[in-house]
Amino acid sequence: MSNKITFVFISACLLILNNCSFTSQSRSKSPHFDGSLKFSGEAIENAKIILSLSANDKLCLKGKKFTTTNAQGEFSLKAATEEYTYTPFVNYALDEWTLCAIYNEQTYTLYSNNRYGSGNVTGSIFLECDLALNPVNKPCVVSH
Repeated sequence: MSNKITFVFISACLLILNNCSFTSQSRSKSPHFDGSLKFSGEAIENAKIILSLSANDKLCLKGKKFTTTNAQGEFSLKAATEEYTYTPFVNYALDEWTLCAIYNEQTYTLYSNNRYGSGNVTGSIFLECDLALNPVNKPCVVSH
């Protein structure tokens, strides 16, 4: 009798997990970005802003989302999202993102980070960037 109860319990658990795993959901893979872009204190208009979600893509060559700066050098880029199938207890992922700018035919890495976890990447990042101050390492002041 105990083997039948165990079998029924295991079958019920597998059925529940199987049904849950086919639930498609949308999740954020990056934060939301806002910022301003300058060169020697002057606003940069029409600079291309690129978000890459690929590992070690420091120049955003595999960009997934794009925007441009306005006349005041400001930009806004919503979080990148993906559709995925939720599976209980097995839904952890490594999310990586890099934000770049192209100005005068040169690519600048503005911000890069990652997160290992489940569910959505939350939050927003505000960047104040002056490409002339320190274009190689960290041209931006980051706030949340």
